[in-house]
Amino acid sequence: MLIFLNEERFLEEAVRSVRDQTLTDWELVLVDDGSTDRSTTIARDLAAQDNRIRYIDHPGHENRGTGVSRNFGVAHTTAPYIAFIDGDDVWMPGKLTEQVELLESMPDVAMVSGAIHYWYSWDPAAARADTVNLILEVAADRRVDPPDAALAAYPLGRGDYAYVDLLIRRTVFEAVGGFEERFRGICEDLSLYFKILLRHPVYISSRSWLLYRQHGASCWAQTGRTEYLRVQRVFLDWLKDDVERLGDARVSAAFRRARRRLSWQRLKDRIPDRYKDPVKRLLRRPLANSPLP
Repeated sequence: MLIFLNEERFLEEAVRSVRDQTLTDWELVLVDDGSTDRSTTIARDLAAQDNRIRYIDHPGHENRGTGVSRNFGVAHTTAPYIAFIDGDDVWMPGKLTEQVELLESMPDVAMVSGAIHYWYSWDPAAARADTVNLILEVAADRRVDPPDAALAAYPLGRGDYAYVDLLIRRTVFEAVGGFEERFRGICEDLSLYFKILLRHPVYISSRSWLLYRQHGASCWAQTGRTEYLRVQRVFLDWLKDDVERLGDARVSAAFRRARRRLSWQRLKDRIPDRYKDPVKRLLRRPLANSPLP
């Protein structure tokens, strides 16, 4: 499933990477989230060329945001496994074959998650080299039971913050309620990821099956620090209810640490340098017996 908003520059390449998959039994839903450039026409033309591809948009060609659009797209699919690709990214040819094989070999695993290939080299003028990051540094090429993966994942742990290379069982996606629709630009992936990690076994791979294109017009690049911290606060406010329902002491402690780290990030740009160390020490004080903040 692919959602897009004004991706005329890269959309055709993203779709071509799906058409080039070694596994050919797939369906691709192109969800137009209110584009105003040529990407609407490009998407309609691509759908007309291949009966495995469908184009849909919201009523009135509205822009509804990433959470709503991803759920909307999934509702128009029927496949037992669900994968996501953004309009500026590229799948490696063996992605679906290899990830489907992994899920079929482990019937109790809810999701396969690959390493993140930060792709700068698509641009010959790029100043940075490509890097490949494990999504969770503590787990590679193995099955991880809940809630261990959640404890290692950002923002509860120190895993990577980008969750873009996934294959999920439809039954699990529906059981956890899909994406949280309050998130319009970033963090909608985190909402789904954590609902799964807190409840289901997952397989974390060191393989990279997706090229995560880095460019100045991307959603992440366009999100300033203030907005990023605001959305992180909204995400943790949402996650608090889930953590409380779970009732796991390790998860609750990790959640409190994440809240304190976010508090420090929001404060440190506002306070004089001489006060930064005392405030940081205060925020690090253990709060193991306190209710969730």
